Amino acid sequence: MGKVAVTRSKLTARRHKVPLSHVGENYPNRLASTDAGERFFTKWQGAFKIDPATLTDERVAAIAAKHLR
Repeated sequence: MGKVAVTRSKLTARRHKVPLSHVGENYPNRLASTDAGERFFTKWQGAFKIDPATLTDERVAAIAAKHLR
């Protein structure tokens, strides 16, 4: 784990008033939870708008076709 991650973990533990070990043990579990992807999707769905003029770029069109519903 890098220095920055350790520092951020310590600050998070202090802010939430929990032991540092709690942050280290529970954060990976939250990331890997079965609904993590769904929560991410729900949070960001529709948040990014694409100008229709940019869809003429074949790279943007390919990414949009692959990832946008």
